[in-house]
Amino acid sequence: MQAELSHERLDIYKVYLDAASLCGDIVSCAAAPIVALDHLDRAIESIGVNFMHANRLPFGSPQRASYLDVSMASTHECAASLDVCLARGVVESRAHTDALGKLWRIRGMLLGLKRVGGNRLREVSEVYGGARFPFAELDLYQVALDGVRWTHELLEELEPKARVERKFDASTTGTVLNVAEGHGRASIADQNRFMNMARNHACQTLLLLDLSVARKEISVSRVAEGKAMQVRVISMLHAWGARNETKQETEHKNRFTTTATTTDYERIYS
Repeated sequence: MQAELSHERLDIYKVYLDAASLCGDIVSCAAAPIVALDHLDRAIESIGVNFMHANRLPFGSPQRASYLDVSMASTHECAASLDVCLARGVVESRAHTDALGKLWRIRGMLLGLKRVGGNRLREVSEVYGGARFPFAELDLYQVALDGVRWTHELLEELEPKARVERKFDASTTGTVLNVAEGHGRASIADQNRFMNMARNHACQTLLLLDLSVARKEISVSRVAEGKAMQVRVISMLHAWGARNETKQETEHKNRFTTTATTTDYERIYS
């Protein structure tokens, strides 16, 4: 009989396999091959891979915490990918809700595993309300998701070439997913990295809209609403970055003050 590996004995792995099965069905049965499906497929695998790496390492290990952080961030990417699929109409609401519920449970279990001490070998699941990820409460996220819906309606109206449609799909989806994953990152540096990528995608969407006008494929008035959404997203991302910069400066100042005070104390009383 084949020996059972340590991660296979954990409840989280069983829930993860259920979620992976649901997401796999969504990918294979989707009404259209949109970019979000590729992200969903990769992110669900990332949850499992990083969880397995973390499970091999001792409690309290910084690398273990890092793997768990990446695994949790991947649950955010999966959830956001599902939201984009729902906004684009390629997944049914029931399938979206079921998969989101599993991902929310996995996120809570990962939080529990991260917080459990070295003398506690059982799983601890952290549960916070219903299956609604924290990034979904952000105006920034909801406006970015509205941008996906608006662009989808525009593309159905225009029926552009496939490569143009793919570019719009990639840029609007990229904004949503990077906001979600950035919000799930613990460090300010990681948050800023994902927010910068989200801003780049929003800028690309703006450019694509302007190019459509320049090519006389659409009128200036028709793209005005969509451009306003992207400008608002970029503005909110800029504000987020400014807050993070202020937070970093404060933390640096506090560390410097603490170091200086300790040095003065040692000099006076040594």
